[in-house]
Formats: sequence, C-alpha cells, structure tokens
Amino acid sequence: MKRDWRRYALAGYPASVVLLLASAAWYMVKREFYPIVSAGLALTVLFAAAAVIADPDRVRRALAGRQARHGSNALVISLAFAGILGVLNFLAYSNPKRWDLTEDQEYTLAPETRLLLSTLKEPARIVGFYTVDAEGSQNQIRPLLEQYQVESKGKLTFEFIDPREDPITTERYGVTQDRSLVIVVGETSAVVTFPEEQDISGALLRLENPGSRKVYFTSGHGELSISQTDDGGLSKLKTALDSKNYETEELNLQIQGEIPADALLLVVAGPQVPLSPAETELIVDYLAQGGSLLLLQEPSILTRFGDNPDSLADYLASSWGIGLNNDLIVDPDSLNPFVALSFQYASHPVTERLESIGTLFPSARSLNLATVEGSSVTQTALVTTGDSSWGETNLEALLTDDPLEGLAEDAGLDNPGPLTVVAVAENSVSEARLVVIGDADFPANAIAFDAPNANGDLLVNSIDWASGQENLLDLTPKQQTQRFVTPPTETTVRLVFLGTVVLLPGAVIVLGVSVWWQRRKRA
Repeated sequence: MKRDWRRYALAGYPASVVLLLASAAWYMVKREFYPIVSAGLALTVLFAAAAVIADPDRVRRALAGRQARHGSNALVISLAFAGILGVLNFLAYSNPKRWDLTEDQEYTLAPETRLLLSTLKEPARIVGFYTVDAEGSQNQIRPLLEQYQVESKGKLTFEFIDPREDPITTERYGVTQDRSLVIVVGETSAVVTFPEEQDISGALLRLENPGSRKVYFTSGHGELSISQTDDGGLSKLKTALDSKNYETEELNLQIQGEIPADALLLVVAGPQVPLSPAETELIVDYLAQGGSLLLLQEPSILTRFGDNPDSLADYLASSWGIGLNNDLIVDPDSLNPFVALSFQYASHPVTERLESIGTLFPSARSLNLATVEGSSVTQTALVTTGDSSWGETNLEALLTDDPLEGLAEDAGLDNPGPLTVVAVAENSVSEARLVVIGDADFPANAIAFDAPNANGDLLVNSIDWASGQENLLDLTPKQQTQRFVTPPTETTVRLVFLGTVVLLPGAVIVLGVSVWWQRRKRA
C-alpha cells in the first residue's frame, strides 16, 4: 500500500512556524547567536521544505488562487508601508530633535551649560559608578546625561560601571562613594558626588580650564598628615581631593617662612602645639589678601598646648568673632557620650546636600560666635549638636580611670546645648573665607571614609567652599511654577458621587429596560 505523504504536510507548516518563533525568542533573550538558534533556523527551513515536497499541489493551488492574488496585494502594501516607516525612522535617526514640552522646561539644560558644551575643546566622557542597589538613582541621572550628549553633538559621551564588578577602574579614578560621576577630559578627571547639572558643568569647566588648585596642609606642630595611611591619617582625604583635581602639599611655615602665592586654601589640621606668633602673622597677612583658612582644633585636654598662648585662636576670636571654648562636648544621645552626633545643619552651600545624613565628632570642643564691631565678617553656625548635649568644662575630672562616673551637666558651669561644632565666616571686603571645626579626628580615614556618615562630604564641601570652587558656573535658575490644589467641599464630593455612582449607572439601566420593553411590545 502506497503511503500518502500529503497528510504530513499540514504538520510541517505549523512546526516550522513554532521553530522560527522559538529561535527568534531565544536570540532576543540571550542577545547572541548561539548554536541552538542556528539549529532552530535550520530545522525551520527543513520542515517547511519537507511540507512543500510532501504536497506540492497544495502550494501550487495556493499560489495560483484568488486568495494568493489578494494576499500578494496585501503583502505589497505591507512592504510599502514598512518601507515608508523605515525611511522616516532613518531620517529621524539621522536628524535627532528633542522637544521639552514641560511648562518650566524641566528637561532643558541652562544656557550656560549649552554654551560650555558647544565650545568643548576636546572630547569628554562621563563615567557613572552605580551599583545594582543604586539602579533607581542611575535611571534618574540618565536623562540629564542624555541631554549633555545631545547638546554636545556627540562630543560628550557617557557610560555606567558597576564599581563592584570593575574595582580596578573604580580605584584608578579615585571613586570612594556609590552614585558618583567621573568627568574625564583628555588625561584629567574629576569626581562628582551627589551629581546635578551645576556640579557636572562646574567640573567640565575646571577640566577645560586647567590651572593650579593648591591646598596646603601645615606641618611641624603635630598635625594630622595627608601622607599618613593608617586609621588616624588623612590619606583618604588626599585621594578625594586628588580626584577633584586639587593639588595637595604639606607646608612647614617655620621652614618655608611664607605661604605660597598659589595657595587656594591653607589647612591647619589638629596642631598639638600652638603656632608661633610669626606663623600666625603670616596667616593674618594671607587672609588680608583674600586667602582662605580651614582650622581643625582638638579640645585642649587632648593637646599639648598647656598654658601656652594660642595666637591663632586669639586672632580668630578678635577679628572673625569665632572663639574656641575650653570644653569637651558630651552628647547623651550618642552611643558614646564623648562622640557628638549631629543632624542639624544651617542652610549653606557646604551642607545643602547632606540632608538627613549624620556627622560624627569624636572628642570635639564647642565654638562661640560673637559680633565683631565695625567688621565686614559674616558668620554662620554651620553644624550644631542636639539640645541634650553640653560642653563639659571640668576637663580635669575626665582624666580619671572612669570618666563617665558622675558625669552630668553642671548648670552655670558647663556650656548648655545645642552647641556649635562647625562655623564658617566670610569677609565681604577682602573676600577671605574661614572654616573652623572643633574637632580634628572627624576627617580621619577610619571615621570619615570607612563609615556610613557625612564626615567626608562635610570636609570636602568645606574645602570646596573655602577655596572658592563650589560654584564656578552660575547657572540661570529655572522658574518653578507653583500649583495649588484646592480640596473640594463636602457638598461637591457628594454631588460627584451622586452623578457618577447613582445617576449615570441608573440612566443606563433605565435606557436598557426601556429598549427591552419596546422590543417586547413589538414582538
């Protein structure tokens, strides 16, 4: 008996379609032409060819019949339509255009940024370091980076890297914090944390216009060192400053005898003995010429000042109105009462992005601010401790084997909280800037950069502000349209409920019943 192969043809066509779809799905998921995809396509052709060979008459009738003619017409129209769409897409891709239809032009770069991007001297690149945990933040910053890429006409590109998967690149650029951007221009780069348009454009401007940005750290008085790599050193602060295109160097005023003319900022980080009057005079002259000073000072009980006069502290109190209290802050709200904890920040460029991130000040002293008559100095109590804290003035009692025994606030003797632990000041005439911090340990490697707090950001932001690098590019502020929603009255709510829940559904029901009744009468 001769076998009829035509009945197998009907199974060949759907089998080939299934294999084709399965192969396409596998390729779309894996994004790679695996051997299984090749095998699927080969089987698709094989099953289709076998079906045609098994029943050629069916294929001949399908191609010559009326359905084939209609199908060919539909195919031609479909191909023409696809071709038109292809041409339109090619033209749109070759000539990209973006429209910002938001009322306040929320997705449009400031004119200053667009001008900066149009005058880029060489190609630039932005590398975002975002872990998988920060994927939401990556999606938020991506539209802004796309605007930069479009406005630069492709001269600026961007990419994202997971720092956990590529630690070598992360270390090469000096990235220490998740959600950071690295701006790369030529062989130079700068790290931007908490990135916004202002920061990205400012970093681009700095890299496009390289110059000396020297920050000097004094030495010779027992200060913390930027070359010290142990837990108590400042080597990680140096790394953070290097990544922002600063140059850091240690300066011994006793040997040098002058503050270099290229000094953007002078940092005195926790001296153990006081500076000499001659060194203080150098600092006074430096500030009079518009220089900037950052002083980190430990409580006297933790230094070797003794009864020696502190000419620098006397100058800051008399000329800037910022005095160093002879106390040690006790904070009962902290796990360690001798580690002051703060979430209270003044409104200032240094602290505007710290939000609710806490700062820790181990063994800190408080500051007092006073008005200087006839001075052009403006002061700000930048960081303050909680209401329950106090400044312990009986320092000798803390030298016992158990300093916590009997520790309590003495009204009238101790300095009551809240206490100022960080203060900034600016002279509107000389344009000199000053930052005073009543603690020298808080920027140390183990505390500021290896722990989840805002210590590192606070100090780096302070250096940016004091050296005048916090806002190199003043962007045109965007207008924010205020919208207010007036809540409806109770009567309005009831009327809406009556109309939507009762009247409209009731009208539909009545109309349906009426139509049914009319048809029933006619029947």
